[in-house]
Amino acid sequence: MIKKLKEMKIPYQIPDPSGHERAKAASDFRHLAHEIARIRPQALTRANGEEYDFSERYASNFTKGLSHDQNGLLRNTEDYRSFVEALNSKDRTLFEKYVITALNDAELRGDLPNLFNCKPIRNGNVVETQWRGWESPRSGHVYELEGPDPGAVGMAPHPRIRTEEMIAEMAEVYALAILRDVRFIDWNAGHRNETINPLIQSELSVIETLTALNESKYLNKNIEYGPSTSFERNRREARFGMGDDVLDFQSMFRGSTPGSKVGPYISQFMLIGNALPTGEGEEIGLIKYGTQTIDQKVVVHKEGLDYLTDWSSWLDVQNGANFKGVDEYEVDRRFISTPRDLATYVHFDALYQAYLNACLILLNKRDNNGNPLKTSKGFPEPSASKIRDAFATFGGPHILSLVTEVATRCLKSVRRQKFNYHRRCRPEAIGGRLTLANLGLGHQMGDAASLAFTSLLDGIPDRLLEAIVDLNRNQNSLNRNLDIVVSIPDGIAMGVFDDNNLLLPMAFPEGSPMHPAYGAGHATVAGGCVTMLKAFFEMFDGNGDEVILNMDAVTNDAGVSEEVAFYRPNNDGSEILPQLIGEGNKALTIQGELDKLAANISIGRNMAGVHYYSDYYDSLRLGERIAVGILMEQAPTYGDEMEVTFTSFDGDHITISGEAGTCPALSVMDKSGNRVASDDWWLRHASGEEIIMDN
Repeated sequence: MIKKLKEMKIPYQIPDPSGHERAKAASDFRHLAHEIARIRPQALTRANGEEYDFSERYASNFTKGLSHDQNGLLRNTEDYRSFVEALNSKDRTLFEKYVITALNDAELRGDLPNLFNCKPIRNGNVVETQWRGWESPRSGHVYELEGPDPGAVGMAPHPRIRTEEMIAEMAEVYALAILRDVRFIDWNAGHRNETINPLIQSELSVIETLTALNESKYLNKNIEYGPSTSFERNRREARFGMGDDVLDFQSMFRGSTPGSKVGPYISQFMLIGNALPTGEGEEIGLIKYGTQTIDQKVVVHKEGLDYLTDWSSWLDVQNGANFKGVDEYEVDRRFISTPRDLATYVHFDALYQAYLNACLILLNKRDNNGNPLKTSKGFPEPSASKIRDAFATFGGPHILSLVTEVATRCLKSVRRQKFNYHRRCRPEAIGGRLTLANLGLGHQMGDAASLAFTSLLDGIPDRLLEAIVDLNRNQNSLNRNLDIVVSIPDGIAMGVFDDNNLLLPMAFPEGSPMHPAYGAGHATVAGGCVTMLKAFFEMFDGNGDEVILNMDAVTNDAGVSEEVAFYRPNNDGSEILPQLIGEGNKALTIQGELDKLAANISIGRNMAGVHYYSDYYDSLRLGERIAVGILMEQAPTYGDEMEVTFTSFDGDHITISGEAGTCPALSVMDKSGNRVASDDWWLRHASGEEIIMDN
């Protein structure tokens, strides 16, 4: 009997296929992924043409780190041309050989001691100012072996300086600077900034700022105006709530999706926690991270303190001065309560940090019946019989990897857009150009640029401009960790400068990063990571409605359990308080709060002064396509049938399905229920398709 048992063979004792057959199959799958990528349309990217129009001083393009004259304009136009050549040439050595930084130029001119007007004060000591390098300027040349290649995706031309859209975008970043310290819970009350220091209270309340924004043709449908391109129309329509003709408290500075306009401004995924590892129930604001916890309270920049409001530090930063590390902070951490708090978060976040936190919350959240939240109903694991459970595939480790894996692909793709094509200047630079125009020095930019920036200046509501002048004057009376030698534009008296100073107050001492504005890295990563989460977790219930983000009930003073709609910070941000259903509050959906999370992180950069709305809008959709591309290439590799369904940032109903060894399917239905060709969806936010030779 023992002998017979030993002689019995186990069927499939080793996996099938294995050995050389497995190697061949693996090669076939790699070729299949290549084929999926090959048949995907190649997006055509076009810049907006201002690089040609304003080539006398490249006033609308990114020149930060190159040498600028006393008026903050490019000193040598050839430096910019060499910079662009080094960005786009195959020769990777050109940066070291030919690019002339502001530092190099000062050395060549023998004027190095006078390059910077300011020195940072760190730990009480004045130190020499260092020059900042450009951040990964050639990463757009890197090839990807998963998902769309950086060269296969594209973005629309960004708004030109003289357009109504650009007027609205610059008015918005000015408005956000004015309202940087108004708590989100006070926005609907129309409050003003009310900081401890009376010098830094803004001249405009929320309602006055909103009224000023609604003077814009672009932001008010009641004013006769026809956007000139489909890209401009799409971005405009996405700003408003359903049926609205003007911005209101619920749509101003919000995201482009319906869910991002519902409920409190800050997504629940930046406030709430989940169950503790001991199983003791839910701890408010603490996220389970193995046996550790992540506290949703954050360190925040010092209230009421802005930067680059004086010409000296602004000019230094255009020349590449590194003022990082001179930030000042509030003593106590708190839940995100103001635009400045959100700006601080996106100053130091690990880029995919908010989405990793959201993933951890979702992995440990329960539905109304106390069951774990469901992953996509189109996944083979967990199986209906419960015989197969999910872990390495379709489980926690799988989505935790995906939500971070997509981020690096997004970064390289958006770097290609910003450095290799668009080279859009940052809002801080626009503030300098508008100051020149306001001082009567617009001609220094060249005739075409002077006309464009004068038109931009004339379009921004006067009350916003006046408030910025006042804000800058008050800011410049405050002490910062900078040792400053006062400098102003050529031939201008200090009093005249103060009365016309339209520099954009910045939340960060170093201003914007050392790379162009369009597209936005944070927004592209947001689009990619949030799309992965929406695809992995089930977004719809059995009735086709969006799944509610369930909150635990609370017990009132009478001992009665009441259902919580959402949480929001209290007045000082020290805690988050439950807001009950039935008190004018509605429960929020997972998908809506994920879309809101993407908007919070992206527009948080606008609140800091480093991006415009169109940077957020188009970059978000770029990231979405990168995530979809990765999902499509992975779909045939799992060995089982799989399907994911979610709503895109444009409101499309997206379904991706696949089966082992076959090409995946992409189904797109627009928000009206009409079928959209997949190629049209891929190219919706690009200039067109670039036809390539098929080898």
